[in-house]
Amino acid sequence: MPDTLERGNLREIEMLNQRGGRTLSIADLMEAGTITPEAAGFAMWHVARGASLLTGAVPGGAGKSTLLADLLGMLPPGEEVVTTPDDRSVSASGRDPDHSGKCYLCHEFGHASIYGYLWGPTVGRFLELNESGGRIAACLHADDVLQTRSILVAPHMGVDAEAFGRVGLMLFMAVDGRGFGASRQVRSVSVADGAGGHRLAFDRDPGTGELVSLGVEPEEDAEGPSLAACQEFMAGLLDGDLRMFEDVREASLAFYSAKKGQTPFSR
Repeated sequence: MPDTLERGNLREIEMLNQRGGRTLSIADLMEAGTITPEAAGFAMWHVARGASLLTGAVPGGAGKSTLLADLLGMLPPGEEVVTTPDDRSVSASGRDPDHSGKCYLCHEFGHASIYGYLWGPTVGRFLELNESGGRIAACLHADDVLQTRSILVAPHMGVDAEAFGRVGLMLFMAVDGRGFGASRQVRSVSVADGAGGHRLAFDRDPGTGELVSLGVEPEEDAEGPSLAACQEFMAGLLDGDLRMFEDVREASLAFYSAKKGQTPFSR
């Protein structure tokens, strides 16, 4: 049974679902071919180590909010999702000197009077929350890192290049076709390079359309589960029968706990 923090997290993540129906899980996305277990495990490795998160796509309905929800579903135990829906909440969060254990969520960087949307100098202050032990998570209408940078690192947004470079993980979506027959796919995965820029780690092969690794291997450490373990976990989800977001989240938490010697999740 989820504890109080986890129930709160599930509520905050569910509010990303603006189109009704159940929130699709990362297992659903892998089953649909939207993302591979290899790329999903790569993302989980970075999430486990505190990477801030951005997802993007130019067309609406591409699935960037769903993908963001699934990345939040990979958060390690004990981390709190805190939605910052407006300038006042961002400023209040910024006055806290310690952001440890917090994942600050913006539903979208967009110029609209919609709950959870941020724009202008507020975005710059929001990215500053990616300090002192905290992380940020958001999505926007952009197709790649360069376009994202051109949108965010602009005078009217208040985002400096250093803050942008601290965003550890960016995933971008593409849509092929229209209506119910449309195919939604992760088109690329990029990671911070530690020098203020980002490296492309996964990309769609133009010939086959498959999402392939470009050989960017993270440097392993003792901070969390290994890359191989994360990718094996994702492959196991795809082969298993868990699909509901809440069940997949529970399995993710148990995966982290098992890596600490506690009882693993089983069903």
